[in-house]
Amino acid sequence: MALNQAFYPQANTTNVAINNVSANVQVNILTGGAGAGTGYQVRLYNNSTSTAFVAFGSSSSVVASLTTSLPMAPNSVEVFTVPYQTNYVAVIAAAAGGTLYATVGEGM
Repeated sequence: MALNQAFYPQANTTNVAINNVSANVQVNILTGGAGAGTGYQVRLYNNSTSTAFVAFGSSSSVVASLTTSLPMAPNSVEVFTVPYQTNYVAVIAAAAGGTLYATVGEGM
């Protein structure tokens, strides 16, 4: 992966409703090819009016927390590099409303 490459989606976008209880969604995992086993990027779009707190994990047991998970500003887009076997993203917010969209790809 080029260090300054624009984000290039490599899978369909998945989404999960943002609520005041943690929920998660399986992201479309990259398999094979260059970069397999080395990590990849996930572009997250928080289209809610609340700060969303996200956590990444390798199973559906991953849970996001209002106190310890990574905060995302309302109506923001961020790209994260995650380990290759990260299969799930979890999200929670103080108030229900909105959607978290997750797209796997490469780049910033």
